[in-house]
Amino acid sequence: MQRDEAWGKLEAFAREELGKPLFGKLRLELSTRLEEDLGLTGVDAVEFIDHWVERFGITAKEFPYARYFGPEGLDVIGAIASIFSKRSRQPLVPITLGMLAEAMVAGHWDTEEIEAKAGANRSH
Repeated sequence: MQRDEAWGKLEAFAREELGKPLFGKLRLELSTRLEEDLGLTGVDAVEFIDHWVERFGITAKEFPYARYFGPEGLDVIGAIASIFSKRSRQPLVPITLGMLAEAMVAGHWDTEEIEAKAGANRSH
């Protein structure tokens, strides 16, 4: 699959999965972050990724959900624990639609490879 084809299919998929926003227009770009920009967290994020894997036949064994997505809603216990423990404060890695498109072109999810390409794209 070519990059332009992958992006077109991913954009249509994301609009279908996310639905219409209550206000304004849903802006989707390669740089759009799933959690920060689209508000995908917890179970919603897992379902979005699972549907994406299924729809596009992506090989994504042991996808690192916790690396990219926080829990749904307000995690009061986690917030309090992070004050007292450095271990609890592991920052999330932003995952973008561009990273998903990259995996679609490759046909599989490779965390190290995808993040390296995303980092190279951000520095340009």
